[in-house]
Amino acid sequence: MSKAKRARFHLKSGETILKKGMMDYCAAGGYAHAVQGDAVLTDTRFHFYAQLTTGEIYTVEIPLSEIYGVEKIGVPFFTRSLCIATDRGNYRFNAFFVGRWCKPVRAAAEKARAVKAEHTDGK
Repeated sequence: MSKAKRARFHLKSGETILKKGMMDYCAAGGYAHAVQGDAVLTDTRFHFYAQLTTGEIYTVEIPLSEIYGVEKIGVPFFTRSLCIATDRGNYRFNAFFVGRWCKPVRAAAEKARAVKAEHTDGK
């Protein structure tokens, strides 16, 4: 299977899609230099994928249990972005109506962390 086909989003067994739509990933962390693509939020992960102008596929996949912060950043009504904070770093995504992404990502991450904590406490 080609690298490009492996990079595209595929639903894993038992996984449920909570939200999907178009987004821009700010690879440098700032508002400029964004990569346009699609985002999918499932009950286990946040997945972003885009096809670059070179034909390469660019992906970012974040397990929800690793997300410890989700917030809207930027200038209201102008450069609103979704900032996802993990131990690996911060990820910035631009989207129209970013609040419609912020709430579901935050709720899914909190639920995933609670499930993870329950499994580690139960051992």
